[in-house]
Amino acid sequence: MSDPWYLVADIGGTNARFAAFHGRRKMEVQVFDSKHGGDLLDMARKFCQEALPETPTVAVVAAAGPVKDNALHLTNANRSLCGSELREATGAQQAFIINDFAAAAWSTLVIPPENLTILSEGEDSDPGTRLVVGPGTGLGVGALAYVDGSYHGISGEGGHVGVGPRNQHEFKVFEALKSLWPDVFFGDALTAEAEGLLSGTGLPYLYRAVQLAHQADGPALDPREIFAKARDASDPFAVETIDIFKTRIAQVSADLALAFGARGGVYFVGGIAMKNPWIFDDAFLEAFHSGGRFTKQRKAIGVHLVNEPDFGLLGAHRYMEEASKRSS
Repeated sequence: MSDPWYLVADIGGTNARFAAFHGRRKMEVQVFDSKHGGDLLDMARKFCQEALPETPTVAVVAAAGPVKDNALHLTNANRSLCGSELREATGAQQAFIINDFAAAAWSTLVIPPENLTILSEGEDSDPGTRLVVGPGTGLGVGALAYVDGSYHGISGEGGHVGVGPRNQHEFKVFEALKSLWPDVFFGDALTAEAEGLLSGTGLPYLYRAVQLAHQADGPALDPREIFAKARDASDPFAVETIDIFKTRIAQVSADLALAFGARGGVYFVGGIAMKNPWIFDDAFLEAFHSGGRFTKQRKAIGVHLVNEPDFGLLGAHRYMEEASKRSS
């Protein structure tokens, strides 16, 4: 009996990645533009026609947003998706909708060792709960909990926890950031959603806020330019912006790891992390490990960088295997 074919998709804020799997083998990947409002079901139909030699047995889509009753409303787009529509569009016998960072968490079980960089050894226990953090269009957070002998994906909105200034200068930065983007702040406080500065969307706002805190002016920069100018130290405001970015994402990730009891380690995923591995330096690790009375516990958490662009697809496929097994 030949292996079945599966349709697996990872819908991000910019791109929608579709893959054909023959059994456990990833055979073909196509990337569609998801930023400008294309119909997701049309993308699925087109991919099935072009890439699959037969109707998929199972279809699974991972996307940003909370999942309820096998349906999802995309967090950063005015679109919804449900399993019954996906099953009808693809002809699959089963169809699953999963949160994108729940899929990212599942990927930690199948990422090849050569695509994993250990940033800090820690004292990881395997099996053990794993935390995944991914700055991209937004700030994604997911976890894989190990309970009673099996793994369970956990999705949530960890990217929207609050962060605030750490010193007098950062008070000026956060005040400027609040004037630029008040919607991400918590009431009258100088506490902002982490995603408001630790994401591709938030980074240009943070850069401009740093300029304003120094009473300086200059051209607007996109995230790629900010990272490039920080890396070559050609722009002091970019350097400060990325210093805030990397130390804050380290602190937030370590806080969440403690909250989840992530003894299986923390994994950083996504394009920003993969394209800028230089930010995971000694200053990053110092910020991750610094935790007052819980510094020792933070140092015991392993920290990893995932160098796999298809982590979402691999994770959604691994979830699909588990979900199919449990539903049979």
